[in-house]
Amino acid sequence: SDGYRSLLDLKYGRMGGGYAIPEFGLAYVRDIRFFDARTDKSRRADMLVSACYCLSGSPQLYKNPPSTEECIINHIAKFRAFIAAAVANTIGDGSNTYLLLGPIGTGAFGNDVNDIGYAFREVLSSKMMGSNDPIRQAFGNIWFVSTDKWKNNRLEKILSEDSISNVE
Repeated sequence: SDGYRSLLDLKYGRMGGGYAIPEFGLAYVRDIRFFDARTDKSRRADMLVSACYCLSGSPQLYKNPPSTEECIINHIAKFRAFIAAAVANTIGDGSNTYLLLGPIGTGAFGNDVNDIGYAFREVLSSKMMGSNDPIRQAFGNIWFVSTDKWKNNRLEKILSEDSISNVE
């Protein structure tokens, strides 16, 4: 994808429709492209980039919350912010909208996969922005994207609980 170039554009002020939400450690970049090297085709997408707390024990720029519960509350607030940004910027009725979620913060940052999964589940199961149904209904598909297959499987299992049906 050209996502990395888009992040550099964001950093150097040539955002082309993107914006940062610094209090949530979040950037929203419009119209990146994903390329399929086999077919030479591309698909446009919007990209939200965020990070969770670094719980690895290494020195950090900001002080982490004092408890796991507070971390989770803050994760949920962050996830609500970026899901709201995704919904607000969806083109059309959302039927052709894919929400791709990564296992945010569960690698080098040391966040627990279950904590992140249940935070995503809580946000996607909630009504937001005046919706009559859970906000997950705003997306045609929800995919998990990780190089660790077990994380994809775990996140899919968590979100499949209580009939969250449009998860792959």
